[in-house]
Amino acid sequence: MHSWWGPLYLMVFGMVWRLSGSYALLQAVIPVAAGGVVILTYAWGLRFIGQRGGMLAAALLALFPIFREHSPLSFVEPLSALLVMGALWAFLEQRTWLAALCGTLAMYGKIDLAFLYPGVAGLTWLLQLRGERPLPVRHMLLAIGIPVLALAPWVLLIYGVIGRPTTVGGGAQIDVFLTIAPQMLEQMFTLPLTLAMVVLLFLLAPAVLAVVRGSAGMATTMLGVWMALGLVVLLVYSALPGASNNPRVFIPALPALCILTAAGVMQLGRRVRLIMLTVIFTVFVIVNGVGVAYQVLQARVTSAAMPVWSALRDAPPGVILTDQYWQAALYTHQPVTWFEHDPVFQRNIMHHATNFRRYLAGAPIRYIVLPRDPNAEAKRMESPEVQWYAALPIGRDLGWSAEPLASDDVRAYLDATYPKRVIGEYVVYVVER
Repeated sequence: MHSWWGPLYLMVFGMVWRLSGSYALLQAVIPVAAGGVVILTYAWGLRFIGQRGGMLAAALLALFPIFREHSPLSFVEPLSALLVMGALWAFLEQRTWLAALCGTLAMYGKIDLAFLYPGVAGLTWLLQLRGERPLPVRHMLLAIGIPVLALAPWVLLIYGVIGRPTTVGGGAQIDVFLTIAPQMLEQMFTLPLTLAMVVLLFLLAPAVLAVVRGSAGMATTMLGVWMALGLVVLLVYSALPGASNNPRVFIPALPALCILTAAGVMQLGRRVRLIMLTVIFTVFVIVNGVGVAYQVLQARVTSAAMPVWSALRDAPPGVILTDQYWQAALYTHQPVTWFEHDPVFQRNIMHHATNFRRYLAGAPIRYIVLPRDPNAEAKRMESPEVQWYAALPIGRDLGWSAEPLASDDVRAYLDATYPKRVIGEYVVYVVER
């Protein structure tokens, strides 16, 4: 796991699996949490900017491309957003023990929330000290202090005693930031950089207007600080070697942006408001439509291999060699290996029979999973729907290759040497030592 992961989410998934043994329930954890974030966003908006503003904020979040894409997947950021939203709202409403509980859970999820929750709550408290009804000092100390004290033993154990590094590939670097940050902005909306900047401007301008006017008082202050610190987390993350170009780390702060955008839009003139919302929602619907098409195409590949994973789950233990290593590990409960992100190494092994035999002799591989049709990848890419998707100017790269996973001589060696079992669209070779 990445260096900034805490134990909470692994415990949640582990507990759901231990109690139910159900993949359906396991896969429902994050979608349910994401739905909760949308509902809580509406409730927050209803409380501070009115029913229409709350509905607009919830719609913006539900259709926000990065959120819509990750809500049906087992990325944990929607769960982080749910916890931090609950903690900050409880802090604002002076429900001390609820804020402390949700804040502790959030901080035990991922390390970025160990900065986000106490940072937002603490700065909000400082900024409202001159207000008419400042939050009590005791409330602030308990709501922030308890989560910090609760997290401290784990931090000391993991990063002090055990010595886990705090980052994946070292400290922040400006050249990494200059490379990754533009990619993150593109991935936020799945749009080319220029279009992504325009959409971001349409969202940020009314959000800043809402902060400047501060019509909701302390709530507006908290939302502004929340959005700003979420941006700080994103910028720091984008400068770390080993970090991905996926901006999902901003999802825990995304509700704040959507609520502020809704609050600002509601203060604009009718014509300007109509134009802005038409542009935003038109872009969101188009991008999400393409995103759903991408996920459908990827799901076909995943579904086709499910009979293989079901069969191997009941097979004798052994390492599986497959390019679908994430799914194989999850659904077979077996150890899995592949040449991840190393196409040169992969081709030197999988397209050279001599190298393949040498590799197999030195590796404890028991099962080799390949498409039954050597040209399955090429045929998949030639299908009309994939050709249509590839022609679109927006959308994620499918990451498929027309080149066969294994060369003819490697397949001939496997066919002549090891027993095989055909399962649907795949063939499984059993390496008998």
